[in-house]
Amino acid sequence: MKFSTLLVLFFTALQSAQALPEAELQRFIDEAIKAGGGEVVIPPGVHLIERGLMVKNAKKLRIIGLDAEETVLKLPPVAYALATGTTAAGATTIPVKSQRGFKPGMRLKIEADGELDSFTKKPKPYHLAIVKAINQDAIQLEAPLKFPIPADTLIRHEDAPNLIEIRGASEEVLIEKLTLDGGRVENDPPIRGHAQLCAVFASGTYSYEKGPTGPPVKKLSISRCFIQNCHGRGIALYSVEAAEIDDCTIRDTADEAIDFDHFTTKSIATHNHIARCHIGVELNDANDCLVAGNEFRECATGINLWRWCKQPGLNEGNLIVQNVFLRTLGNAIQIATATKGNTIAQNEITNSGKNGIIISGESQIVKANKITGSGMKGIVIQEGKHDVSE
Repeated sequence: MKFSTLLVLFFTALQSAQALPEAELQRFIDEAIKAGGGEVVIPPGVHLIERGLMVKNAKKLRIIGLDAEETVLKLPPVAYALATGTTAAGATTIPVKSQRGFKPGMRLKIEADGELDSFTKKPKPYHLAIVKAINQDAIQLEAPLKFPIPADTLIRHEDAPNLIEIRGASEEVLIEKLTLDGGRVENDPPIRGHAQLCAVFASGTYSYEKGPTGPPVKKLSISRCFIQNCHGRGIALYSVEAAEIDDCTIRDTADEAIDFDHFTTKSIATHNHIARCHIGVELNDANDCLVAGNEFRECATGINLWRWCKQPGLNEGNLIVQNVFLRTLGNAIQIATATKGNTIAQNEITNSGKNGIIISGESQIVKANKITGSGMKGIVIQEGKHDVSE
């Protein structure tokens, strides 16, 4: 990677492993972006990131640590509560238990049915409220609830950050030799952060109905990082082109370790070590991506390829090859309906809790996979005509 301008940022903290303020890290990132490119070297230490580092419209930017194990960017423990009992629509107080981290003015994401979604035509699985005040066992709201809240509903911060977020027409951004910690701690409730609370979240501009509506993020590289303890994804890519995720260790994420999502194309995940994640790699409305040479240990699902959007030609031409799967709790590889022409070859699957490979869609190529010790079947064809061989 060549740089028109090189800003290499060293600190006296390099000697003492002193944590740096988030605002200072953001300032140096902004300066490098403004200069047209550069290198931000983050010193050893545990650097608390409460608002999230933003990379927008960056060109030829490197964010690196000197030592991946010693240089840690970390989110604080997640803000959440659990509803004590049923709260009716119209109430202005929510009785709660296990409350942590809320402040007046925060927007709440209440994970109970809300208004109808214009895309799915079904109720959204959440609705929003704003905190007015907090006491030990209740949250007071600025306005009455529009929808009821069942007992034990999870309530969390609607604007919870990602550690590093990459937006706009960014190109050639490299993240390397860092530990990215999502702040998940023992006894946290099960939270699937989706597009929040991720280690790295990158997105071009798109809509479900129209597809990409602006330039994608291009040529993002994430290499030699440790990514751990995320409530959201380890790495989430939306409308990204030609990304490379290589030689990372991703562990203990409550959502996907690596997510190639809506309109991500020509991106690769290679030589990564993924353990104890809900899904190892997800491909959703992704085309011409490569997932090769990765190791998956004790994930709920190894690789999941499926469709959400309705545009023709999505979920085609992906290669899933030469990966190793050990003790997945469910299926090692699952390919869903409305996908076509993907190749699953030369993977080694051992002791999957359910099926080794489960296939839907049309014209998938499944060959030369080694599958042993599956809890159910080695290969299952649910629908469609495919080229399948041992």
